[in-house]
Amino acid sequence: MIKFKKFDIFKIKYLTTFFTAFLLAVFTVTGIIINARLSIEDKLYITKEHKSKFYKKFTASILSQEEFLGKMYSDDYKFNIYIGGLYQTIDNFEKAEFYYKRAIQLAPDATYEHYLKLIILYLENNKPEFAESVENSIRTRSNQRFIKFKCNTNILIADYYYKHNNPLLANKKYKIAEYYFNKLNVRKVKIREYINNGILASNVKIADNFVAKKNYREAYRYLRRAEKSAPGNLTVKYKIALVLSYINPQKAVEYFEIIKNKEPQLVSFYLYYETLMRTADICRSREDIPSSKLYTYKAGSIKNFYQNNIINSDNIEFDFLQSKIQTAKKNDKFILKFRIKNISSFNISNMKMDILIYRKKHLSASYTKTFFDKAPLKQNEISPIITVIHTGSKHYKKIAYPDISFEIYVYKNEKYKTLIYKGDFGNSLVTEF
Repeated sequence: MIKFKKFDIFKIKYLTTFFTAFLLAVFTVTGIIINARLSIEDKLYITKEHKSKFYKKFTASILSQEEFLGKMYSDDYKFNIYIGGLYQTIDNFEKAEFYYKRAIQLAPDATYEHYLKLIILYLENNKPEFAESVENSIRTRSNQRFIKFKCNTNILIADYYYKHNNPLLANKKYKIAEYYFNKLNVRKVKIREYINNGILASNVKIADNFVAKKNYREAYRYLRRAEKSAPGNLTVKYKIALVLSYINPQKAVEYFEIIKNKEPQLVSFYLYYETLMRTADICRSREDIPSSKLYTYKAGSIKNFYQNNIINSDNIEFDFLQSKIQTAKKNDKFILKFRIKNISSFNISNMKMDILIYRKKHLSASYTKTFFDKAPLKQNEISPIITVIHTGSKHYKKIAYPDISFEIYVYKNEKYKTLIYKGDFGNSLVTEF
């Protein structure tokens, strides 16, 4: 006689009843299983798929069997998770909550999947306090499954707070997630990067909120934290320079110079120049005349540098008139029309422009042209209409072109190209010759 282990008997019983339900519901259980096997990591890092009418009808057909299947599986916590998930996909909050809670009641210690799904449901319905209550209701354990659950849960809640402009709570939750992540035996690089980026972004957002309130010292404190976690991030350094220009101009100059030496096109010339002159005034008021002269000299030097090398959004403003597609039998034409306004404090001459056209993110065509070489564009002056025509390699026979995009770079010195405009032909006017 063959002896079956208790687990094997349960498994056979489960598969037998499962197969019966499959025959009765056809694709019903298959759909349920697919929904249930969505991993925790996928839930964290991919966006929700578009819910087509067909998918909703398919889900509805599964749920039409709910009463019948419930008689067979009502005491199976996995069944309740599956059905809860289906109700969640069609935005039936009450039903989804009911089934997730019942799954927890049936098997509170079997897995953390039902807890995580209930937390996600609450976050999707803007109930973060309920999500945190579910997390806190679970007894602390030392096993790896629990630690992974705590890490993932805190990432999800942190993301929610960040997206809803509560960076202080987001920062706290990302740090808790980091704490549990460091306790995992297997630590995935992409999750570590995700948490680190969350901590960085929330620190910067906290600082931005303090800047909006003109509390520059608190903003500086959080930006320094951000700099510590990402010492090579020039955007963070630039924000520090801007904040310091209010509370410590001399220190701000040090940060401006770091950025100028690496990517000077990122820096606003006017803010940099003003900070230098303010620092010179401070040194003069302290009777430190040599330092005052040094900062005044630096101000004149960077003025010449920026006028001769840099063109950025401080200098010009785009007036984009049209992106248009003209279809023809052999080759389609992609047409851009725009004007440029000089918003700087000096005339602009010999400005180069690179226009790059991409198809499916691959470079399809590029154009380089020099503007205002014969006559400068004066202060507050608007250029004549500039037209760029790209002849495509063929006639695509489309009425929309979501995979055709373009970028416009401007510069005086090729080393310091500045991306000034990005667009696409996805919503462009389509006409025929």
